[in-house]
Amino acid sequence: MNQPPPHGWHRQPPQGRPPHHRQGWQGHPQQPGWGPPQPPKKSKAPVIIILSLVALLVLGGGITVAVLYFDAHEDGGSSKRADQLPSVCANVSEAALKKARTTNPNRLGSSETDLGRGKRTICSWNQTAGVDGEGLRNTDVYVTQGAKDEDQAYQEAVRMAMANNQGTPRQKPIEGLGDEATAVLMDGASAFTDITIIVRKGAHVVEVDHTGWDVGLFSPKRADVAEFEGAAKGVAEEMIAKL
Repeated sequence: MNQPPPHGWHRQPPQGRPPHHRQGWQGHPQQPGWGPPQPPKKSKAPVIIILSLVALLVLGGGITVAVLYFDAHEDGGSSKRADQLPSVCANVSEAALKKARTTNPNRLGSSETDLGRGKRTICSWNQTAGVDGEGLRNTDVYVTQGAKDEDQAYQEAVRMAMANNQGTPRQKPIEGLGDEATAVLMDGASAFTDITIIVRKGAHVVEVDHTGWDVGLFSPKRADVAEFEGAAKGVAEEMIAKL
């Protein structure tokens, strides 16, 4: 009794008779070099898309970082001006202004007012592009000459400096400057630094307001207070010495 062929084997045609080929896809005889149909290869498109997205994110992040960095380190100064300030402003030397990093005279921020008995002068300087460095610096000097009551004018200047609502004011006396002098530092949460030095000498009162910030890696940071105080004090010393 004939047994069926093992599973997976194909029955061989009888000897002497050519095999009968069925028509259609499975009816063609196998040609040399052709094997059984191969499974389709997996597409690399998803991997390429993912890698492309990662590259775009990295590139985009790098561009953002670069923009933040160069924006933070942009020179905040303006081209050197030849503005003529009131004559008393010349009491402050170029060296003192360079130390304060505000060598650019600002006519628009300066003025002179006749008080009858005396006068009130404002001298303003800011940064010169390419000269005074990064960050922000402004120096404003208020000079009251021939005040009717110089002691009252001095106390009023100190009170106004302490009334600044941009932070918490701290006050300390300065020895050896004029008849009396006070420094007021504004402490706040922001990077903005503000120090004012008020000096009285005889009938003259001088206020030096020095403000600004330094540059951090990607944003402003608080400047060194000792550097600010030294710069403002230098300006005040020169102004009061020639009054």
